[in-house]
Amino acid sequence: MVSIVKKIKSFILPMRVTGKYMVKKPFTVMYPREKAVVKKRWRGLHELAFNKCVGCGLCRMACPNKCIDYIYPEGLDPRDKKNLKFRRPAIDWGHCIFCGLCVEACPTKAWYHTPRYKIYATSDSRLDLIRTPYELAVEEDKRKTYEDELSKIRDLMQTDLLEAAVGGEWEEIIKKLREKWRDLWYMKLDGKLDEKTWDEKAREIEKLVLDIIKQASLP
Repeated sequence: MVSIVKKIKSFILPMRVTGKYMVKKPFTVMYPREKAVVKKRWRGLHELAFNKCVGCGLCRMACPNKCIDYIYPEGLDPRDKKNLKFRRPAIDWGHCIFCGLCVEACPTKAWYHTPRYKIYATSDSRLDLIRTPYELAVEEDKRKTYEDELSKIRDLMQTDLLEAAVGGEWEEIIKKLREKWRDLWYMKLDGKLDEKTWDEKAREIEKLVLDIIKQASLP
């Protein structure tokens, strides 16, 4: 008799707890059929107030995953410290943990989180997870729609985000290709290489890098 009572209690007691939630609204949503409800404190995808950024570098220093690096406008020499204020941050959302430290570190409030949370990459490229400052820009006149993947690669060749995105055996290969590309870039900036020659040689390297990224992205 005692054992029967215990069995009944062991069934009823848990039901008292779970039964409460049978009449309550569920905490979860049927995503993606239903939109997720986010709070004001939600740390969603980043946006960049391009004109507020001063290129100080604090967001990169604050990032624990090293998923932020900088892009300079075309024609500016990154070796000249006077041009630091013109650089703008790019971010690899594939490595970002959305901790918010970059936003907290920004002295001009140029970085901030949005309520947006949808992030995806196509099956043949990880480039979709890396966003340039022109893609992050709030200001319409600063936004850039890339004609193709190669035009985006050219901007990202200034950063170390490409090799970090592919990782593994490809990382060192892309790093060496970027060093070769950077040497050509400096030669162009120094006037030792004409625009046509620079574009042809740089494009060859960029195509190799894009092919490697696509190869590394395959399952």
